[in-house]
Amino acid sequence: MENPVRTRIVDLSKDLFFKKGFARVTMDELASACGISKKTLYLNFPSKEALIQQIIYQVEEDLIDQVSQILNDSTIPVFKRLRDVINVVSLQSLQFAPLFLEDVKRFQPKSWKDLQDYKKNSIADAVRIVVRDGQEQGYIRKSLPENFIIYVCFTLIDTILRPETMLELSMSFHDVFEHVMSLLFEGFLTDAGRKAVYSIQ
Repeated sequence: MENPVRTRIVDLSKDLFFKKGFARVTMDELASACGISKKTLYLNFPSKEALIQQIIYQVEEDLIDQVSQILNDSTIPVFKRLRDVINVVSLQSLQFAPLFLEDVKRFQPKSWKDLQDYKKNSIADAVRIVVRDGQEQGYIRKSLPENFIIYVCFTLIDTILRPETMLELSMSFHDVFEHVMSLLFEGFLTDAGRKAVYSIQ
């Protein structure tokens, strides 16, 4: 059964961590933000490290649920599923403030590695399913190795679909995402795939 106190701590702490980073938040601040005593906080999470691990685990679980819903809906065309998966992963990545990620990478290398491994494995598997379906249906070029397509997708997410890019280009996430998808589909799709994409726009 879900513990409402732990859930409240995770939700409120996540907001605080994302605004200020991991290293700059004390357990006293966390307890105050959650409206509980420090003793109650320690009973639920013995350390900030344990809390960070739980936050990352929750983000991963939420992402798995969203991606699974996309993949399991056979009524969604394959190219739209690929687009939706990339969109979901990108939006999840955006919720991590750069300062928070820098702190986790520096002070919590294990949690950082877990997050990177998750992205490379679980999400890559999801994209691979869509790519294979697209190649079998003749919408995605079979001459392109699926691992290459997956690598490009993650490179786009990690280096382009991020707050710094939008700030530098003075563009919204929606606009950047639409341009990225246009370039992605133009490069990966067959003629039949491009016709199918543009027919629903």
